[in-house]
Amino acid sequence: MTMTKKIQQPQKKLLIDSCENSVRMACLTDNKLTEIFIDIKNDIKTDTKNDTKTDTKTSITVDETSQKSIVGNVILGTVKRILPSRFAFIDIGSEKNAFMNLEEHHRLNLGEKIIVQVTKDATGTAMTAKGAKVQSTIRLKGRFVILQPSQDCTVGVSKKIADATERKRLRKLAQKLLPVGFACVLRTQSTTATYQDIQAEFAALQTLHTSIVQQAQTAAAPKLLHKEEFIYSDLLTDELQQIIVNNAAEYSALLAKMPQYAPKIKLWNAETSLFATYGIEHQITQALNRNIWLDSGGFVTFDPVEACVVIDVNTGKYSGKGGYRETALKINLEAAETIASQIALRNLSGIIIVDFVDMPSKTDQQKLLETFKTALNQLRIPPTAVSMTDFGLVQVARRKQREPLYKLLQTSCPCCNGLGRVTKIN
Repeated sequence: MTMTKKIQQPQKKLLIDSCENSVRMACLTDNKLTEIFIDIKNDIKTDTKNDTKTDTKTSITVDETSQKSIVGNVILGTVKRILPSRFAFIDIGSEKNAFMNLEEHHRLNLGEKIIVQVTKDATGTAMTAKGAKVQSTIRLKGRFVILQPSQDCTVGVSKKIADATERKRLRKLAQKLLPVGFACVLRTQSTTATYQDIQAEFAALQTLHTSIVQQAQTAAAPKLLHKEEFIYSDLLTDELQQIIVNNAAEYSALLAKMPQYAPKIKLWNAETSLFATYGIEHQITQALNRNIWLDSGGFVTFDPVEACVVIDVNTGKYSGKGGYRETALKINLEAAETIASQIALRNLSGIIIVDFVDMPSKTDQQKLLETFKTALNQLRIPPTAVSMTDFGLVQVARRKQREPLYKLLQTSCPCCNGLGRVTKIN
């Protein structure tokens, strides 16, 4: 009798480290850090852009003004400026006005109040600062569906749900339950939802939308109408085996909001630090390093610049017994997996250029590209495009949602202003 070997599924955990002013969330796969999120609990205002706070638990200096993500928040703003190029600037209460692309149907007036939703955080430093990006279409996220006002009443299904039969079933189910005047997208988690689950979430999101509109009718702008709870909507999935929380209040809140995960949610009572026990602090430090060493002896260099992120693969200490072709392919394939995981962990986005070790063989180039694409498509936020140029460089385009890890946990050197070089003294 032939014995079929059972494929062991990776063990996924979510660690939640909650303190007085912030919550840090670490996603682990087989106890290896794959993503890290930092959220500030309270709005902390600083007098200057150089004000920082030191996290005494990790001795990492954190610029709190850069950590407060407002993506997903719904805000009542005021139109401050309208450009002929079909852009409008909206006062949403931030240091810099948000900007919005104007569609054909927009007819805005200066001083007009408008409900907007943040789709991208403010970016840049003092000289290159850009305000947050907003849109007038309000998309409310639940665990199973995303609901937005629309007269078309269309039903979309997440691209991550590949099975055609399942997509058809979910679309038919949503069409029966979709409230009038709304469109929706069924999220990946909807495959586990019952008829009652979808029905209840539609009702809850419709009620939330009504509440937002009612608040806006009487509120003075700028006014926060709805705060996106990122942790609950994006990180908690059925793939998680454990959710470990080190704070009793956060633990109770999580149980109350997500009772379906109660068997998986554990309270950390040990005297030792949760993150230190799982080696998270060390892995965060590694993710801030410029170079990452590969098991083969090669290494990968990460250089974020203003317009893009440049990644370079080097043979380093590798001394394989094969020829150049075998060496290049081995290092590149290992680097492809490492780069994909580091893109997620470092939260790199925008245009990413990867200079792999040169490979003249078209067959090897294609194998590398397929391996890299496969690894990138496993990310929670996969790239929108991956291609190889005539010069052998691989281009990756990835949608930005949050600031990269280095901007959250590091600040530019005051001596060289982040350039990395100073003038020689002769």
